[in-house]
Amino acid sequence: MGDHTTWFTLLMPEFWHALENNAAEYLARDWQYMMFTATSFTLVHVAGALLAALFIIFLATRYRQSIQDPASKNGVVPPRRFGLAAITDTFVEAVFNLSKDVMGEKNAAKFLPLTGTLALFIFCCNIQGLIPGFLPPTDTLKTNLGLALLVFLVYNFYGLKENGVDYLLHFCGPKIGGFPWMFPLFIPIEIISHIARPVSLSLRLTGNMVADHKVVGVVALMIPFLVPLPFLMLGTVVCIVQTLVFTLLTIIYIGLAVEHHEEGH
Repeated sequence: MGDHTTWFTLLMPEFWHALENNAAEYLARDWQYMMFTATSFTLVHVAGALLAALFIIFLATRYRQSIQDPASKNGVVPPRRFGLAAITDTFVEAVFNLSKDVMGEKNAAKFLPLTGTLALFIFCCNIQGLIPGFLPPTDTLKTNLGLALLVFLVYNFYGLKENGVDYLLHFCGPKIGGFPWMFPLFIPIEIISHIARPVSLSLRLTGNMVADHKVVGVVALMIPFLVPLPFLMLGTVVCIVQTLVFTLLTIIYIGLAVEHHEEGH
């Protein structure tokens, strides 16, 4: 398969060709600047992201059914069979425990809908790169930058909501004699550091997923039997680690944003 050849394009070639041509008229860019060179327009990553979202909805539905089952005693006793509901519960519980260690139990529960869903989505996108005929939506900067900008907006919004003006004042640096005299130095540094957060989040995830997908693809193309198995196992580890890194940094950014007022900054 080619770089943008998937089951979507193989099973529905005419429909997919018409869909991409119509979408390209409105969405494709025709400008070029520095590293933004000419590129082929494709929707395979969008389809992969939608597939991951649908699978997460299915997982959430299965989990909801499991806790509403009378045999499970209202969800207090976990089911004996380790199915999708139990896997989802274990995954989200791990995210909650990670969040609790960083931002406290109250904030961990408050932001779990975001952090848990984000972790599930990134992992489901990453793991598609190890399935023949699929591409990981996270091996493109468009997907990852969208996720990173969402994190950027959320932690700044809640930083302002929880701390008000105090959140903006911490950009001015430490106070000396009751006034932040070093604000001309600290404000540019703080702005650059906050802008660098979504950039580093998106570039890190993109670079690792592109490299992982290319390595597995090349090995599978050269020797398709047995030899790719160790690389697939390594690719699974990469998918897990990159999900952990993105989610953990998101938790840290949110935790730092909402804790300033409590510390009197």
